[in-house]
Amino acid sequence: SKPFEPPPLPPHVISTSGSSAMMQSRSAWCRAAVAAAAGAVVLGAAVFAARRAKRRRQGRRGTVASLWTCHGTSQCLSRSAALRCVAGVGVEGDRYSLDVAKGRYSGKPEPGRQVTLIAAEGMERVSHEHGLDIGPHNCRRNVVTRGIQLGDLVGHELRIGKDVRVFAHRSAVPCMYLEGLVGQKGLFESLYYDAGLCCEILDGGMISECDIVELVADSYDPGRCETWPCKALFVRGSERSLEQRAEVLAWRKTVEAKAAAPDAPAAAKKGLRLFDQAFGRKDATWDGGRSQW
Repeated sequence: SKPFEPPPLPPHVISTSGSSAMMQSRSAWCRAAVAAAAGAVVLGAAVFAARRAKRRRQGRRGTVASLWTCHGTSQCLSRSAALRCVAGVGVEGDRYSLDVAKGRYSGKPEPGRQVTLIAAEGMERVSHEHGLDIGPHNCRRNVVTRGIQLGDLVGHELRIGKDVRVFAHRSAVPCMYLEGLVGQKGLFESLYYDAGLCCEILDGGMISECDIVELVADSYDPGRCETWPCKALFVRGSERSLEQRAEVLAWRKTVEAKAAAPDAPAAAKKGLRLFDQAFGRKDATWDGGRSQW
């Protein structure tokens, strides 16, 4: 757009010299010019704010692209046109539903595993940029979305369809087990920030493909999140700082100590094994960052 140009001086102002009338006219012209400039600034700010609000709304509403369940560890995903979500339990028939509990991490239940979401756009980006075969059919997530930005929705509630309401406890992260299962070298690192959300089902019901997925207004409450104590695990291994790698190693020592206790349950020992498999630790030389596999 052209920069603001004040209107030309009226002829009587130009032709009159040394009179009070000329000074009054010039003063009135200046006030009009300033008012016009201020109005242009206000209008521009309003247009910018409206466009920003529109982009925000567009990123907070999307659709269900596809729905998936898996009946047990390492089994193939099955696509469904509709799924039943049970509040406080999980997706009916899925391996992480509390009434099934056949998932790889079922021994360490957390509310965020009741239903998982992932954005189709993130998988498409990884596939395009890194040449990896990753998509709805092998991502190990329940709800594939399109059009809604999931990356910064931890601590928010979302509504799926007419009845289902969920709370995002934490970001999902891929694991080396997934990379090995699908045979895609480099998937663990490439998908790290696009692996979706782990959610608790607050209100149950049916969800179907093409249902609306949208942010619940004024629902942000990070204090409700039940997540991992070690925040450095949410940083891609190759990008962790020295301090973050030290934090990861310290957390692993905590897990190891629980597993080594004389009265440690089988779940604690399994938890240590799964930690190493998930984050790529092969031996004691692991520095808490990039996978050794």
